[in-house]
Amino acid sequence: MRITKKSLKQIIKEALLKTSELDLSEYERLLKYIDAADQHPEFAGYNLVKGAERDNRRRAITDNKGTVVGFMTPHKDGDYWRTGAIYTDPSTRGKGFARRAIIKFFSDPNHRPARVWIADINRQSQRAFTGAGFVRGKRRDIGDQEDEKGHDYYLY
Repeated sequence: MRITKKSLKQIIKEALLKTSELDLSEYERLLKYIDAADQHPEFAGYNLVKGAERDNRRRAITDNKGTVVGFMTPHKDGDYWRTGAIYTDPSTRGKGFARRAIIKFFSDPNHRPARVWIADINRQSQRAFTGAGFVRGKRRDIGDQEDEKGHDYYLY
């Protein structure tokens, strides 16, 4: 079966309807952010985790009024849970919405231990994850470029 962008959107929409309490208008908003992330060079192709276990879910990130402002794609990878892609509307960044979503997901003891890799130049993600209780671990560079030098962060 060939999956087109349109059918992929439908698959995501159906999965979201089964796993969340959002209403249909909020799903449309969430899909808008998934599309935006797919167009962004940093996130393109990353928001749909390939080969992840079936417990992979797209989680909406909401503001204080419950309006969808982004998404995350947590999944289990070996012994650790990972956040996958995290994307928020640029106008809502720095307001703690992603950190709150991280805290909510990882407050479930079934979602631990957790590990995430963060580039050293990504101060915003470092603040979000350490604010959610993650502790900086060993250095692990994934390449030679500045944005490929970073550390693992852990939550047990």
